[in-house]
Amino acid sequence: MAPERDLDAARARFLRGGRSTLAPEEVRAEVLASWERSGAAAVAGAPAPFVGHHDAGPLLAAADAVLGAFALENPDAGCAVGLVGEDGTLRLRHDTATAPAELLDAAWWVPGHRHDERAVGTTAAALARHTRRSALVEGAEHLHPGLRVLRDAAAPVTLGAHRAAVVVVTHASARGGTPLALARTLAAAVVGHEEAERHRRVLAVHDAAADLRADGVPWVLAAAGDDLWVGRGAQALAPPDQQALHDLLTASVLLDETEAARHLDLPSGLCAEVRVQEVRGGDAEVLGAVLGGWPVEAHVAAGRTTTAAREARRRQGSHVAPTARRDFAAELRGGPSAEASEEARLRANQELFSPFVRARRDATATLAHRRHLLLVGETGVGKRTLARERFAHLFPRGTSTTVDCAALGDGHDVPLDDPAADVHLVLLDGVHTLTPRSARRLDEALRPLTVLPGRVVVVGCLDSASVDAGRPYGLLLRHFHETVRVPALRHRSDELAEIARSVLRSTTGARSLRLSHQVVRVLEGYSWPGNIAELEDVLRYVVARKPVGVVQPPDLPAFCFTSAPRLTMLETAQADAIIHALYETRGNRYKAAAMLGIARSSLYRKIDAFGISYIA
Repeated sequence: MAPERDLDAARARFLRGGRSTLAPEEVRAEVLASWERSGAAAVAGAPAPFVGHHDAGPLLAAADAVLGAFALENPDAGCAVGLVGEDGTLRLRHDTATAPAELLDAAWWVPGHRHDERAVGTTAAALARHTRRSALVEGAEHLHPGLRVLRDAAAPVTLGAHRAAVVVVTHASARGGTPLALARTLAAAVVGHEEAERHRRVLAVHDAAADLRADGVPWVLAAAGDDLWVGRGAQALAPPDQQALHDLLTASVLLDETEAARHLDLPSGLCAEVRVQEVRGGDAEVLGAVLGGWPVEAHVAAGRTTTAAREARRRQGSHVAPTARRDFAAELRGGPSAEASEEARLRANQELFSPFVRARRDATATLAHRRHLLLVGETGVGKRTLARERFAHLFPRGTSTTVDCAALGDGHDVPLDDPAADVHLVLLDGVHTLTPRSARRLDEALRPLTVLPGRVVVVGCLDSASVDAGRPYGLLLRHFHETVRVPALRHRSDELAEIARSVLRSTTGARSLRLSHQVVRVLEGYSWPGNIAELEDVLRYVVARKPVGVVQPPDLPAFCFTSAPRLTMLETAQADAIIHALYETRGNRYKAAAMLGIARSSLYRKIDAFGISYIA
């Protein structure tokens, strides 16, 4: 490798006259090729752009565990370790105690920032991505001025459909050590960790299923991640019945409706009682779930008759045993009907005060059944983020393609191909921006994909201000099965503090910056017409002016202190529900909060915000 001074001179000549000014082998071939691919922003020293965070599924989780443990166990290593995604975005970073953290912050080597060749030029991760092998870049080989004080090594790592690079970064003067070997070792450890975790999950779920079979349960299904096992007894059922049990297992886990036995009418006409149980690890982590089921006749013969089984027999007309006389006073005494009514009212109140919870639940249920979904909401509410996060949660090994409908010119090809993965997400961003011609071309591209049974899930993102089926995107509506409305940020005041802290963490990386309680109150009082996108802009404004410490109200932009407009229809409904609950509880706010299904602090805040007077 050429000395640093010679590399500096070669870099200067390259910037003036290109490859022809360099002598053969003066610069490594892969580095020179990267210099030629690099964009003008890298030469100018522009900061790495912030593009946000997208969960990389099991790869990110495994890397976080392995790299975090390394940084904790090797405080004197003098390096930082991180994971750079296939798109060049830094996904996570862990510093050892002696890492050059300030230099990394100054070089924008912070999670959420893109470090591809167009943005910052040559890096070890970029070389690893292009060559598909490990790479080392010395300080003077970097094209970006801010990176020339660093030395980085990268090793590619692949888990299923997810690709990334494990990166080790030290100061350029740190000639000791073997960062390239360390990067390879950590990359192998990431793969090994995920394989061990998957084996642990599978073994735990298999043991739970074996326990059910040992108890004589005839139908057993088990699920761990994307893996599904069907017991021998369940395999004897008709395929539609097996699918019904599989759908129930998936829906019960997603909607957190496990443990309770329930009645199920199978497509073949069989009547069954089933129970779904979560399988948890020692740290209460959900590893999977198992379903046990019985035909009602077998259940009764075994002496395990329950209310659900007796009701099933009655519904089938099998009045073998006498039926009990209906007790019309049970509801007045708080019997089962009253409990069901109370539970339904509590669920309705929770959905009223947390509309995003319902949107997230409905989106999850739709994607779990691999049905096509249309997300409707104001600009900046996080429709894309919701779709990607839920899809990655449901299908960790799935792949995705994002189509920017605004960028689909009339003469451009639609970037959709037959996916190789078992399940693939096609995310249509900004469908309301389609022109008639681009809408027709997109419809033609979607048609062969949407007929693939369960392999492709299409999610469209539509601005609520542009809802009009007569517009060009109306041609695509036939592809969607469900519509979910994503609420605006002003309707999520109870969650706003946590959302703001999450955005702040992603923006600051490892830096210490906190929001004061007064700032949280100011943020909750603002109407956020730009939704989460506007919140991100505000917090980036704050971070640029206050890199560390506690954020106080004077650090916020002036427009954050403008008063909110009059109550919206949703806020009016919330106020009515609060007043009704306070009247029913004779002003007891503790009982009212429990009745509404919200925290007392949320109730107090809404009483003040809505100007509700004391009710005795």
